[in-house]
Amino acid sequence: MIDLKKIILAFGFVSIFLFTYKQLDAQAYNTSYKSRKPYFEIWGYPRTVRLNLVELEKGSPWHWGFSVGLNIFDFTQITPSGQTVSVDNQGNLILRADLSQEKVGFNINGIIDYRLLPNLNIRILPGIFFGSRQLNYYRQDAQSLLYSMPITSNYVEVPILLKYGALRFTNFRPYIIGGGNLRFNLNAKINEDAQRYVGLKKTEPFIELGFGFDFYLKYFRFSTEIKLSKGFKNALSNEIISGQEFYRTSLKSMQSNMISISFHFEG
Repeated sequence: MIDLKKIILAFGFVSIFLFTYKQLDAQAYNTSYKSRKPYFEIWGYPRTVRLNLVELEKGSPWHWGFSVGLNIFDFTQITPSGQTVSVDNQGNLILRADLSQEKVGFNINGIIDYRLLPNLNIRILPGIFFGSRQLNYYRQDAQSLLYSMPITSNYVEVPILLKYGALRFTNFRPYIIGGGNLRFNLNAKINEDAQRYVGLKKTEPFIELGFGFDFYLKYFRFSTEIKLSKGFKNALSNEIISGQEFYRTSLKSMQSNMISISFHFEG
């Protein structure tokens, strides 16, 4: 299984290093960039570097693109209700739920970007993503698994984010990003055929924070980005189904979280 914590930690160290490193030649960069000369002087040594896509910083403030990515979607802060429930062939029990091993989903987004300031952009990325989670139910006082329930989620999302970039260093620039996201669950309701007896709310608000790297290629800008998306409201709906009430009544609340790795293509 991929250890996302190690990946994020490594990206964090690299990001901090690059944000610091680019400052070492900021003066030479600004002189060459403003004059649009295709060379830079790095630590006193001339180096020929062709600047790509200068118009993204100097031309129209609007530009467009698309994004594809992978995500791991999970539940956090799963709080049991503590209620005694009647379970089929098990009698009266107090249940707790936990998330099983995370599964990888994918997402597709459009990109609408408007430059507010030289290093600050506002971005809207409408799109759809697909993910799945699995809830496991246990006795409150035991580790033995009683029930396992898959929860497949397809969301339409409308993130609105602010992107702050470091000074562009030749054809490379690190950045940080943050904002909010409103997601609309397309299959939030209970589905007996899929043995899904817990419903979710149709809309969920999220706070998002991440970082990434821009690479200015000859014909388009390619970016890699890691982002944490944290839900801050209870994701559970009050919907129940007759005969399977214990799935819902054993839970008080839980929140949705997602970690995504995205690849942006912009021109």
